[in-house]
Amino acid sequence: MGKAEERSTLYHEFLRLAGQVERLLTTDPAQTGMNPDELARWKKLNRGPEAKTVLHRRDSLLMPGCIPLSDTLREWNAHAKEVLRTAPQQPAR
Repeated sequence: MGKAEERSTLYHEFLRLAGQVERLLTTDPAQTGMNPDELARWKKLNRGPEAKTVLHRRDSLLMPGCIPLSDTLREWNAHAKEVLRTAPQQPAR
């Protein structure tokens, strides 16, 4: 994989992870198929700077020409995955 392709892959992975964080933060525990207690617990743990950092980084990418280098994207992806590590899972359909 070339450097540009790798960077693009990392960029899109980060956007996907950040989208998951945002969806979890905005989901009403009473209106989801997820375990409402698990979702509420996850939200309580992640309302602070950890999840907000993921969303702030995502928002910073919306400006043209602001895609970071691959090493930075790897770090951001690792951080977002750590935030999502304890997230409740969607029930199987």
